Amino acid sequence: GAPGRGRGGAVAKQAGGPARPPSVSAVKKQMRGVQRLLNRPDLPAETKAKQEASLAKLDEEMRKAKRGRLESHRSTKYHKVKFFERQKCDRRIKQAEKKLAAAADATEWAPLEAELAAHRLDLQYIRYYPPEHKYISLYPKEGGDDEFVVKRRLKLRELVAARIAKGKGRTDQDDDDESDAEGGEEVAEDDFFLSKD
Repeated sequence: GAPGRGRGGAVAKQAGGPARPPSVSAVKKQMRGVQRLLNRPDLPAETKAKQEASLAKLDEEMRKAKRGRLESHRSTKYHKVKFFERQKCDRRIKQAEKKLAAAADATEWAPLEAELAAHRLDLQYIRYYPPEHKYISLYPKEGGDDEFVVKRRLKLRELVAARIAKGKGRTDQDDDDESDAEGGEEVAEDDFFLSKD
């Protein structure tokens, strides 16, 4: 067979490469094995304690694996929307900078600087958007003025500000390699975020 291939033609993990987190199904399989062992009536107390600790660790791995799968899904799903919104926002920033540079009177500067600052905040919103949440568009075609959407967008702007304050990496992976694969805050247990995509 070809070098680097294991049984069944699957490509083996290269040595020295980054370790990928385990998949949800692999963790479930390990949890079932530990659970079967714990169900044995003749299991010594010391072994039982070790296996219970192992099960708790696997449970945490399961949460991380599910979050990773959800973030990956959302990243792919909203990639195009975020790309176009970032393009639109970049254009608006450049236009505001040109207007500010062309402004002759100091009385014109304050509103233009406020406009430029607002566009820069919009760009941060797009770049640092929490990957565990559904993307709420800044420039929706319809329904953008709905009270629920406006509240949700404000809440997410706060999360973005907190994300930046904590030094979390960017979540848009279009421009360069500044993006960071750290897990975000806890996923909100809220109907809005749990609804089907």
